[in-house]
Amino acid sequence: MKKTQSDQRSIFGITLSKRGWNNVIIYVVLAFMFIFYFLGHDSSRNASDESFRPFAVFNIVELRDQQHDLVRVGNQWELRGGQLTSAEQSNWLDAWQSLTLKPYDGLLEGEEYAVEVSVADQNGVLKIAVFFQPNQVLVALPGYDTVFLATHEQATSLRPPR
Repeated sequence: MKKTQSDQRSIFGITLSKRGWNNVIIYVVLAFMFIFYFLGHDSSRNASDESFRPFAVFNIVELRDQQHDLVRVGNQWELRGGQLTSAEQSNWLDAWQSLTLKPYDGLLEGEEYAVEVSVADQNGVLKIAVFFQPNQVLVALPGYDTVFLATHEQATSLRPPR
């Protein structure tokens, strides 16, 4: 097949066939996708280093450990298991509702404490492991492959008094 002048395109002094320019466009778009993928990957890494509050959006409706069971009934809280004063209940609930986490590079270690949290409009219970160390509190959330460091001042109140 003989190429005619109408099959050739010249841009910036470079002459290629229509098919050649289509290939150039495809490779340029692929190069941009590759570049933007890695730019976006780096920015998401920086965003993941920031702290977040897992219960800021959801209201906790039940908070339970091996000794205590605090359940929301209407606008009030009812202690169905264990013995806590109203101040201790409030501190325990506030600590969980204001929980602020930041990714942590270390391993989970320390005194382990397990708690089950139920939130409004969600089915099931979140089983969360908390590890208390002398100077920090580490948290393992279900569905995450990352260890988190509790960064708020009430982190030691994540476990109610015994």
